[in-house]
Amino acid sequence: MPFHRVISVGANPELLWLRHAVLENAGFHVITAVGEDEALTAVRVGTCDTLLMCYSLGKEARKSLARDFRQRCPEGRIVAITNRQLDSPDYADSFVYGVEGPEILIQTILNGDAE
Repeated sequence: MPFHRVISVGANPELLWLRHAVLENAGFHVITAVGEDEALTAVRVGTCDTLLMCYSLGKEARKSLARDFRQRCPEGRIVAITNRQLDSPDYADSFVYGVEGPEILIQTILNGDAE
């Protein structure tokens, strides 16, 4: 797999730690950020391929992160992870339903929608 940088952000440190381990084990370079401020700092530092944004963040935080990410990483993708089914994710290109498992998450980051 080619080098792929993921910024993973959410409000729950335990879930973030688990996602970090899964993604790093799959070969991604992962930057984990707890909360909006840490994520904004990570986005502003440099180029990134994917912003993995958990719905544990509030809507305004997701909106702000998406705006900054799209300005600094226009070729990047935003993947939302949620604990409930959505018709379409707000501020994201695609989403993963949290209970679908790590394989679906990895596939979505690499290829777009899990379908």
